Amino acid sequence: MSKQCTKPKRKRDAEWFKDKVLLVQAQDNGQVLQEEELEFLADPGIAESSSNQTVFT
Repeated sequence: MSKQCTKPKRKRDAEWFKDKVLLVQAQDNGQVLQEEELEFLADPGIAESSSNQTVFT
């Protein structure tokens, strides 16, 4: 089985949350964000397929 990932997922750590907060604050202040920054804000930080895991018992 192979995965087709366009970008590696970023580790969710203190720096990840700090970057999210800074981007939200910049957006609230009316600053225009780059497309990459908007994608980062829209990313919930979890893979789409993680909620569709199959469990065998």
